[in-house]
Amino acid sequence: MDFKNRFNERYKTTPKLFGKEPMPIVKRGLTYIDTGKALELGVGNGRNTLHLLANSFKVTGVDISEEGIKILKERAGRDPNLKLVVSNVLEFETTEKFDLVLAIGLLHFLEKDKINSLLKKMKKWTAPGGYNVIATRMVQNLRQDLPHIFSSNELKKYYENNNWQIEEYKEVERGERKIASLIARKL
Repeated sequence: MDFKNRFNERYKTTPKLFGKEPMPIVKRGLTYIDTGKALELGVGNGRNTLHLLANSFKVTGVDISEEGIKILKERAGRDPNLKLVVSNVLEFETTEKFDLVLAIGLLHFLEKDKINSLLKKMKKWTAPGGYNVIATRMVQNLRQDLPHIFSSNELKKYYENNNWQIEEYKEVERGERKIASLIARKL
């Protein structure tokens, strides 16, 4: 599936595609950590990153969509605390450690083996005491083209080990939508 072109086209026609408000899980994540270095994978047009910047985070945002990154640059201005990278999240590499690593609305666009690989990288990029904040779909979209739909407790299982403490895990249904969200701290 060519999600890159789909999102580039959608951002061209609807720059405020996902609105301005951050996802509720991002707001809840800031009750556990209030500042530091953050990495947002699948940053899109930046509603979550803008919220992090407004809360004194230094943010690195990664997305495959040039249009999404372009919109975020316009919205953020020349913020010195923002670094943006146009890249497939699966190809992105860094040696940096982050206090907060986010994947909001991203994982369901990946095949299951790629999800496992990306989560391993996210955990590696997280500093001790840092957090992973994740939200992903549990039902198929209207096009029926999402590569992976999470089952009940599937996301949670990735963090059920001695190196991580799950601070919050929820599965929320809103009409036809069902989302799994997680906040976990690296021990």
